[in-house]
Amino acid sequence: MHGGPRRVRGTALGAALLALGGLAAAEPFRSVEDFSQGRLDASRWQRTVDGDFRDWSVDVVDAGRPGSPDFRLRLRADTRGTRDDTVKHLGVRSARPISLRDGSRISVRLHWGEQANSSYLTGAVVLSPHPTLGNPLQTSDWLKVAYVGVPPGRNARMVIAVKSQGRERTVFTEGWPEVNRAGRPIGVQEVSLRVHRGSFEVGEGVQRIWASSPDEISFGAGYLYLQMSSHSNYPARSISFDDIRIDEP
Repeated sequence: MHGGPRRVRGTALGAALLALGGLAAAEPFRSVEDFSQGRLDASRWQRTVDGDFRDWSVDVVDAGRPGSPDFRLRLRADTRGTRDDTVKHLGVRSARPISLRDGSRISVRLHWGEQANSSYLTGAVVLSPHPTLGNPLQTSDWLKVAYVGVPPGRNARMVIAVKSQGRERTVFTEGWPEVNRAGRPIGVQEVSLRVHRGSFEVGEGVQRIWASSPDEISFGAGYLYLQMSSHSNYPARSISFDDIRIDEP
């Protein structure tokens, strides 16, 4: 992989249309984000935060060995001593919307990490047509692919949910609560979202996990959110993301 963000644009006309802020690109667009600059690029990402924290950070860190850098986006939350009646959210949002036409594909690598206690911890990839610097799940339309911690250790399960015009539905839970109550060990998860023949498909690694019915998700463009949430009274915990790839036809 070459270092830093890479973009391939079709023509000057396509770039001009993007500059006008249209929700759908007129020319093919490809982006790869590996955070190799060692910092969060404000022209590409905006921080989001909602709730009360003892301490929080959204930054790029080097998780590699000396001489072999491995830059990642790290979301970190310390919620000790905070209000018990709130769930806290933080993360980033893409600065521009992504076209979600047939053939569009987004992939993200999520690092769950060695959680000592994953209770009330989530790491999520969210698509929403609505821009916010708060919690995207408070908007009226979104698709969420999340890993939800299962107490008391590092296990988690995948949860997929959809919200359309204010109505929220959970569409995949790995069988919970009837089965898989203990979750499963996770570490580095490859999550993909693809639009194919009017359907949104969610994948994990090479496996297709879920597909919407055609036109079940109505928005044709959306912002990409990379999110973490935690309940109150947990010491600092973190989730990381990298290798974000966006292909628009």
